[in-house]
Amino acid sequence: MSTPKLETVKVRDCIEAKVLVAGEGKPLVYLHGAGGLQWDDYLDRLSQHYKVYAPYHIGTGGSVGKDEVRDWWDLVLYYYELFDALGLDSVDVIGHSFGGMVAAELASTNPDRVRNLVLVCAAGLWLDETPVKDVFTMLNTPDVLFQHLFADLNSPAAQAFANAMPEEHEAQVDFIVAQNTAAAEAAKFMWGIPDKGLSRRIHRVTANTCIIWGEKDALIPVDYAYEFHKRLPGSKVTIMEKSGHYPQAEELEAVLATTLEFLQAAPVTK
Repeated sequence: MSTPKLETVKVRDCIEAKVLVAGEGKPLVYLHGAGGLQWDDYLDRLSQHYKVYAPYHIGTGGSVGKDEVRDWWDLVLYYYELFDALGLDSVDVIGHSFGGMVAAELASTNPDRVRNLVLVCAAGLWLDETPVKDVFTMLNTPDVLFQHLFADLNSPAAQAFANAMPEEHEAQVDFIVAQNTAAAEAAKFMWGIPDKGLSRRIHRVTANTCIIWGEKDALIPVDYAYEFHKRLPGSKVTIMEKSGHYPQAEELEAVLATTLEFLQAAPVTK
């Protein structure tokens, strides 16, 4: 197994980005969900085929000067600058959950930058068409939210989450909020996200796109997978029937095979 190394990269005068890097070969960027980055088996296996760059999002404790990146669009610009700092010109990008939204925005606003795009349960963008369950209502019953996050409550990913969860209700709520998004930015960045105009730009995406979705998901419904598919002609959709929001952890082999098959079959150039 490869060992990821932490690199600190200067993006702006006020920001030092943290990036975990492992593997050799063609570059591959992985953008994590709002819960934060964990270098897991999925990335470890990908790093046997690619040089995987896994940056921390601003606001998740992985960067210095996070207050200088205040909103959605600034975060997208931050990634443009980070790719420049890493010497990444045209790359393959995988985005999970909130990271999938960032990846889709990057591919739509700068289509020459993203060559191949994999969206894994990317956060919803069309709230006027497909309502998302209110996470703040579910925070009143953390066990219910937990069941929505994980299809298999006995899976390693679910058990690791459960073992880390505090016993007291208030602490559970704080823990789940911290895991899924910074509380102050929740309405802006996760559930309840305004469209931000992506639905009007997504037709600009020229990247070959693979959409991977866990079917047993209420936070980010499977309808969104087909919404992405409808708006991205030529994209392919793979539904993981036994998974929830974390198919790359709960159905590792299937998601890994789908990802590698797509990336290795996709054209090297557009």
